[in-house]
Amino acid sequence: MTEAFWVGFGLVTSVLALLAGTRMLTTLLSTIEYGRLGLAISLAMLVVQICGEPVAQTAVRFYAHWREAGKLPILIHNLKKSMIWTVGGIFLACIAIVVLGRSFDELPSGHLTLIVGAFAALLILNRVAVALEDAARERRFRGIMQGSFEIGRFVFAIGLILFLAIPRAETALGGFLIAAILTVSVHGFFLRKMLKPLPGEQYDAGITMTSADAISLRQFQFPLFISHVFIWFVMMAERWLLHRYGSLADVGGYAAVYQLAFMPMIFVSKFLVLLTEPIIYQLAGLDRDADNGSQALRINAYLAVVILLMTLIIFSLLLFCHPVVGRILLGIEFRTYSWIFPWLFLAGGFFAAAQQFLLRMKCEMRTAALAVLWGVVALIAALAYFIGAKYWQVTGIVTAVVLVNGILFLSAIIFMVPKKTVTLS
Repeated sequence: MTEAFWVGFGLVTSVLALLAGTRMLTTLLSTIEYGRLGLAISLAMLVVQICGEPVAQTAVRFYAHWREAGKLPILIHNLKKSMIWTVGGIFLACIAIVVLGRSFDELPSGHLTLIVGAFAALLILNRVAVALEDAARERRFRGIMQGSFEIGRFVFAIGLILFLAIPRAETALGGFLIAAILTVSVHGFFLRKMLKPLPGEQYDAGITMTSADAISLRQFQFPLFISHVFIWFVMMAERWLLHRYGSLADVGGYAAVYQLAFMPMIFVSKFLVLLTEPIIYQLAGLDRDADNGSQALRINAYLAVVILLMTLIIFSLLLFCHPVVGRILLGIEFRTYSWIFPWLFLAGGFFAAAQQFLLRMKCEMRTAALAVLWGVVALIAALAYFIGAKYWQVTGIVTAVVLVNGILFLSAIIFMVPKKTVTLS
């Protein structure tokens, strides 16, 4: 119960900060500037999805068993190497975007790109730190830091806009950057203490990574890099196509409602995954057999059904009361987009329920199959987003997002069928 409380505390605080922060930013920023902010954040999330999430999920999956085997220093060394490659990759990506930005107006300006690159690097460090804390089940510190970051990024963003009187996307991102720097610094101090050997625990300096260890890490992690490219596309690419065939104002209105309607159910699903994932991994081991954690996995399947039922009920209510919700949660200029609320909430519910089903595949080390699933969904999304944006702009994109996430949900049910016998190649 204590773990559940602190995980819930972090996520509830994040949701409240998101609701209040979005309300203030949509009051201070125009739809065009919020559209620029939404596109910039989508680029940061691309980096986090590709470079941060696979490393973070690897940390959670292997932490308990490698610490027990005295191999934690090896895992930390591999995580550090991944972070070095990531920072280098971000630097090269920023250079490429700055160069391409001279030919493509859709890409952000040079100085905005640098801010986004720095913010993305810090988000990755934060994500991996949080993963290690989750794996060690340091729930209280993790929950406090998550809530503090979400509150801090909006406080600093709003404060900078008011203090400098510059209501632009760059100003808001500057506030996000300050909060990220402070958060990562605190995580660093905590991890130095957390990763030290426990009383009675010793790490043998002579222990090295075996070929089986290397294969296990690679076979789990590499498909996740591919999966998360597709995940970013499914979750973020629609706003770029909307920018191409619609307008920045449409992107801003869509992005604001997306934050408020799609994300809450993601937070609910994330709470459940964060709570159960480390426990399931400890029970299931690294032998690719989820039998030991089957009871917990069945609970996750039931939770997916509950999420879906909650989604359908709230979706039905939002169909009638979205104008009231828009007046409460959105600035005046954004309220014409309030009709999007029920549909993005429905799409978010599909996505959240699918995440519960897909946890089994990671538990069983079936990340290659997971990459295939996300690849198929991303192809469908590419076609649906393109057609929707080109011919119907915002209406088309919203329809496509609901369709794609509905397909993801159905695909997750099919792909979650357990695979009992798997051998290392």
